[in-house]
Amino acid sequence: MKLFLETVTETQKNSLDAAAGFADTCLVVAERLTQLNIEVTRTTFEKSWEIALHCLEGGFGKGNASGLNACVQSVIE
Repeated sequence: MKLFLETVTETQKNSLDAAAGFADTCLVVAERLTQLNIEVTRTTFEKSWEIALHCLEGGFGKGNASGLNACVQSVIE
């Protein structure tokens, strides 16, 4: 009976260790995904701001429709 209880205890300990390792890995992955999401969002806002400034400098801010076309074409290229 003692051997059976020791085996069960050891098995449960190993299962808990594996679960803890898995949970730690999941937390690391979630943290990294969050960091990447923040970086992508920041970069997107920076690029959007640069495009808006470029369009304003290209004459779009003056109501010039051809300025918008030039802006869009230059951003696409």
